[in-house]
Amino acid sequence: MHDEELFTTVEREFTTTLLRARQTLMRRAKAIHPELQAPGYRILSILVHHDSQQQGFLAESLQLDKATISRLVKQLETQGLITRAADPKDGRAQLVSITERARDAWYASGQAQRQRLRDKLEDWSTEDVQRFADLLHRLNDNSDAADAG
Repeated sequence: MHDEELFTTVEREFTTTLLRARQTLMRRAKAIHPELQAPGYRILSILVHHDSQQQGFLAESLQLDKATISRLVKQLETQGLITRAADPKDGRAQLVSITERARDAWYASGQAQRQRLRDKLEDWSTEDVQRFADLLHRLNDNSDAADAG
């Protein structure tokens, strides 16, 4: 069993990492649009990876209620980041799509973040970077299993 001091150190470092990740997400969001907030950024991320989707899919993916998604989609549409069109498979539903401008800005902001990460890890050995990647994978894999159970 690990001692309490070790877990305290891990918790503190993990909390710092999470806070920095949130700052990174907000920096990426602002690079896309100055008024884009975290939930809107998360919607854009889903649309980048899953193409056009119905609002129900977005609500389920983000674990938000449909009214919240509806307000966010309207806001993103006003900002010129998404479009809505009738779903050809279901005339009652609409498909939400990311605009080309928003997609390009999303990828550009990601490239800038990847460069910052490369710069931070530049002095690390290949073995250290691989070990770090392996440990992150192990942590995420364990988190996915815990969330499912």
